[in-house]
Amino acid sequence: GGEHGIIPDWTPAHYDPADVLVPYHVPDTPVARQDLANQYTSISRLDQGIGLMIKELDAAGITEDTLIMMISDNGIPFPAAKTNLYERGMGEPMFVHNPKLQQKGLHSKALVSSVDMVPTALHWAGAAYPNYTIWGKKDAELQGKSLLPILEVEEPTEGFDTVYASHQMHEVTMYYPMRVIRNKSYRLILNIAYRLEYPIAGDLYGSPTYQDLLQRNASGQSLHWYKTIDQYFNRPKWELFNLDSDPMELTNLASDPAHAQILSSMKAQLKSWQQETNDPWLIKYTHE
Repeated sequence: GGEHGIIPDWTPAHYDPADVLVPYHVPDTPVARQDLANQYTSISRLDQGIGLMIKELDAAGITEDTLIMMISDNGIPFPAAKTNLYERGMGEPMFVHNPKLQQKGLHSKALVSSVDMVPTALHWAGAAYPNYTIWGKKDAELQGKSLLPILEVEEPTEGFDTVYASHQMHEVTMYYPMRVIRNKSYRLILNIAYRLEYPIAGDLYGSPTYQDLLQRNASGQSLHWYKTIDQYFNRPKWELFNLDSDPMELTNLASDPAHAQILSSMKAQLKSWQQETNDPWLIKYTHE
């Protein structure tokens, strides 16, 4: 019973589509603006939900002894974000609250990852990572690092300047494995199955924004988008972007002779990470 979306202690906040900020990777259309306004409502629900959780911690008297970490599982559910490994796909909202620190509200420029959450929790609890082997061959090692030492540092001088990412499939019929290395200035994407068209995840395909985008393309209307459908669906094996000069990631530098050394170095780093993580797709380096 009751209005859809209403839960105790929370009433939806609604936003005017005309007032939303349209990210560069989302078509600026009435349909997409309404979709974004709806997402604003979802974010306000998350924000208030975190507040309700903190109230429960307060009631239990353990707020000052609780480390709070929040991260999403992907970028926003719009084109070139969720299921992609471009900046708006890898970029996820994340915050860490350490009640022991005096400084609050710092926006860190450190490159961190979801793999840093377990080391951070272990550090907070004063617990060691257990010793065991994987398939009896190699000692298990954490890929991430504790974030506790950098929570009061806007930009760490070392140790948080490179992150990696991996995507296999969103659903079993939407296979498109990718491996990525991202540092302070560049992103390198390896599209392992680049001969396939990039698949659209089912939950995204049914969204108003995607449907409007595809219908506009089919009818020859302006997409009001920063890419063509063909560019989005058909991707080269390697994509290299200068994030300083090209934050929208429109110019692929992988075949640019001036960036050959950067490409070679980042390829080597990416392959080394794949070896460390025993990536089954290492076979592509010898069996294309």
